[in-house]
Amino acid sequence: MPPLAIVAALSSALIHASWNAALKGGRDRVADAFLIAVGGLLTWGVVALFFGAPAPAAWPYLAASVLIHLVYWVVLFKAYDLGDLSHIYTLSRGSAPLLVSIGAALAVQEIPPPLKMVGIGLVSLGVLCVGASPNAPLKATLWALGIGCCIASYSLVDALGARAGGDALVYVAWTSGLMGIPMIAFAMWRRGPRQLMKDAAVAPWRGIAIGVISFAGYGLVLWAQTFAPIAQVTALRETSVVFGALIAFVFLRERLGPRRWIGAIVVAAGAGLIAFG
Repeated sequence: MPPLAIVAALSSALIHASWNAALKGGRDRVADAFLIAVGGLLTWGVVALFFGAPAPAAWPYLAASVLIHLVYWVVLFKAYDLGDLSHIYTLSRGSAPLLVSIGAALAVQEIPPPLKMVGIGLVSLGVLCVGASPNAPLKATLWALGIGCCIASYSLVDALGARAGGDALVYVAWTSGLMGIPMIAFAMWRRGPRQLMKDAAVAPWRGIAIGVISFAGYGLVLWAQTFAPIAQVTALRETSVVFGALIAFVFLRERLGPRRWIGAIVVAAGAGLIAFG
């Protein structure tokens, strides 16, 4: 893999883990989703003002991405209603790299060399070791796998859209902007406008900042995927689960048992094979 793609993917993983750790302090997913959407809309406004709209070739991918993201948010809320955050998050993120590998092979004939395919498999296996719970309810597990399918789908669609449009920054900004509108509408429908404004006012800048930061992290991934293999970049980005565990251990004083440490080592080995194998 190109060194710049490796740096971008790992930087995105660290950003993703950091904003998820910041989000952990929140207890209101609806208000957080609303504020993240506001942050995405603000970012889109700035980028659109200075850089304009995506190329026409990118618009079909943008439309598909918005539809997939809408399904993603519905499935995400349903899954979190049924299961624990650690199980849902790790199972959905851990299943995504293998699914993206299959999609990239079918869509653009990007078939990883054997060592890198082993690396992708190790990343997925290690991610699952870090946080998946074998005692979780079956329904929660199935919904988590549904989230993984959504993540894999929008990851592949957005990577192809960024390539088609020729500008990852503009593409991800418009994705954030277009997604922001239905996300805000969904939050208002779920909570009601008056109550949502009241709940969001509790900690408004944290959620908005997370929306801007998450835009930066996802933009790095899409930029890397414009010149590096899609599945390998996606797998490296999912090391965010390990970064998250380390952040929880160092800064949040959470205990990490042997299983999580073993999982982190497996992910590191897989990432090494992807980057340097």
